[in-house]
Amino acid sequence: MKYLMAGIRMFFLFIYAIILIIFLLLLYIMTRPFGKKFSIRLLHNMTPVLAFPLRKLMGVHLHIYGKEHIPKKQAFLMATNHIGYVELFSLFKIRPMAFVSKDEIEKWPVIGTMLKAVGTVFVDRTTGGLSEQYIRSVTEAMKNRINFWFSPEKTTNDGTWLRPFSSALFVVANRLKCPLVPAAFVIKKLNGKPITPERRPEVAWTRDDHGGEISFFKHFLHFFTLRSVHLEMHILEPVIPHYDDNDIVERRAFSEEVWERIADALEQHEPAFDRQRKE
Repeated sequence: MKYLMAGIRMFFLFIYAIILIIFLLLLYIMTRPFGKKFSIRLLHNMTPVLAFPLRKLMGVHLHIYGKEHIPKKQAFLMATNHIGYVELFSLFKIRPMAFVSKDEIEKWPVIGTMLKAVGTVFVDRTTGGLSEQYIRSVTEAMKNRINFWFSPEKTTNDGTWLRPFSSALFVVANRLKCPLVPAAFVIKKLNGKPITPERRPEVAWTRDDHGGEISFFKHFLHFFTLRSVHLEMHILEPVIPHYDDNDIVERRAFSEEVWERIADALEQHEPAFDRQRKE
């Protein structure tokens, strides 16, 4: 029965993806005469509406706490723990959102093009977050009132621990003096029942027990057999960084401060959270 349900959901997702691609293409062509910035900002602001059917098709349910902490009058950066792609679908429920993503995704068929259309900035991991191209791209996008999410962990885990944060990725917030909004995602239920350690890998796209990569498409296809996933998102008070980004000690101190705040939230709301684990 679950495979029949998965097949039906995949069929509707395929249909929706085609409709979405056509819609975005037509809208891009229609708005291009008004300028690239206007076109990207319009598409960016439509992401919550466009992502709503996707979230429903994936069976993702999100309960948000602390929504009052989201800045209302200016673009912001959001940093959260990273459990895979399930929380990315959820982000659009809060506000229009673009991503700071690894540059390999830009080459993915369809997905890369769509992410780029809504303002996503792709980062070359070999140069790190301090690359001037990254800083310039995000700065220009935020001036165009584009909100950004990034993962300071740089990769995923199962939601029960936090990897050390990359201090370089916070440089943009420090230079722009824009709000940085920390938040914590918690997996609460799978198919209506409390999540168990054995089933976490079905929700979190992370490495297997032997440290090997799990195929994205294999994981994504299996995700369709799940009836529902319930997440909580705990949004913390924003902070505006003030430090010398040329001083590695100050950079790391700010990064660790954000790590501690997200760890505090996870420790409070995720019973399985292990604060001491780093790898």
